[in-house]
Amino acid sequence: MLESLDYTVRISHRARYARIVVRPDMSVEVVLPQGVHSGHAEALLREKELWLTRTLDKFRVHAPLQKLECQNSRLESVSFESVGLQFSITYQKTPSLQVRVRERGSELLVTGSVDDSIKLRSALQRWLKRKASELLLPMLKAESAKLGLPYEQAAIRLQKRCWGSCSRKKSISLNAKLLFMPEPLMRYVIVHELAHLKEMNHSRAFWAVVARYDENYLEHCRDLKHVSHWIPAWADH
Repeated sequence: MLESLDYTVRISHRARYARIVVRPDMSVEVVLPQGVHSGHAEALLREKELWLTRTLDKFRVHAPLQKLECQNSRLESVSFESVGLQFSITYQKTPSLQVRVRERGSELLVTGSVDDSIKLRSALQRWLKRKASELLLPMLKAESAKLGLPYEQAAIRLQKRCWGSCSRKKSISLNAKLLFMPEPLMRYVIVHELAHLKEMNHSRAFWAVVARYDENYLEHCRDLKHVSHWIPAWADH
């Protein structure tokens, strides 16, 4: 695969280690720290060839999957990239007019009026918010303690494109859809909101706080603008 792969190499004075970035348009970029020879890019691509192949395959199949979801095709599984969890889905149509989602290990049992796409989507979104509360809030608490940036309250929301927020009362909210993103982007959002506890703006002082806790924040900030690949259609409405 590498013989036919088109990729670019970028030297970053902020990067501490070499990394590969794959974007939704399937473009591949190798980011190298200053002082590292550009020939290291090919060696890194060969070392990460299996991961790269799998990642490109995900992007390749994403578009048709999104179209199928929008056409009410029945969802078969849910994957949370940031925490490495995947759930298969089993449907049971019952006389109930409602739709319920329950976990059974790595399986989601969906019961009730499962042919009603609107009710099904709403039930899955309610479960997503519950799961995000279970998974994201402890991560926020742990990161807060590690960085020494305490907050007062935290909440989970399901919004279109606002990934997180921090109020002047030190209340932080996180978007449940962070679960679908790669872990570095999820952590960047958490660090970003915690940094607002020190600087309630986007000044140089604010970005200096972010940089202290995320040395690759510029790459993460840029990549966050191209995360549509990771968000399934049922969670994005």
